[in-house]
Amino acid sequence: MKLSTRGSLVALAVTAIFFLATTGCTKYASPDDLQRLEASRQAVLSAEKERDQVNDQIRKMEKDIKAKDDSLQAVRNEYKLVQSR
Repeated sequence: MKLSTRGSLVALAVTAIFFLATTGCTKYASPDDLQRLEASRQAVLSAEKERDQVNDQIRKMEKDIKAKDDSLQAVRNEYKLVQSR
């Protein structure tokens, strides 16, 4: 899961750079800045949740493919056995 951590850090860094570039550096953040930052944080959390769901779905599909490949191999072995009789 190094990639997911890296992706989170990149998203956070991009958000931080965006805010610094658009608002400048001040001692205190304005309420608008805080609201935009919270909205960005929520968007990142939502994207991470969606990514995790997609990764779970991929793992399930890979498991299904493995099971079907095993079943196919068993049928092929049985076919060869029947052919040899």
